[in-house]
Amino acid sequence: MSREWQQTKMTKYLLPDAVYYQSLWAVRDLQRMELRIREMDKEGTSARASSIVKDGSADYSGDSQTERKALERAILEERVEGIKKALSSVPSCYRSFILSNIIMKDSGKAFPDKLWRLWKQRFLYDVAHNLSMI
Repeated sequence: MSREWQQTKMTKYLLPDAVYYQSLWAVRDLQRMELRIREMDKEGTSARASSIVKDGSADYSGDSQTERKALERAILEERVEGIKKALSSVPSCYRSFILSNIIMKDSGKAFPDKLWRLWKQRFLYDVAHNLSMI
């Protein structure tokens, strides 16, 4: 397994190591997050909020399960959107190489040129920015 490293010559897009690795793992988690959102879509209308009125008095405790699911969905959607927005800023000819390198841990030796590495650095910087890590 190869070690992940940043393009240090691109100082504008240089991240603290912890943030760099968090960005990598967020991208690696993209497929799981999208799957979870689809599962929640299928569950969809089966989850109903309970009435807030009991015996004529208000009960403001709410349906914590529904609230938890709504919060989980909002967080997942925000993360997925942040990653996709960052990916959309990368030229389409490099997207598959970058994702293959990050998700499949492909070394990139067979990629046609070295520019994908620079775009990877910028992509991960944008992911960190979009996910409020920097």
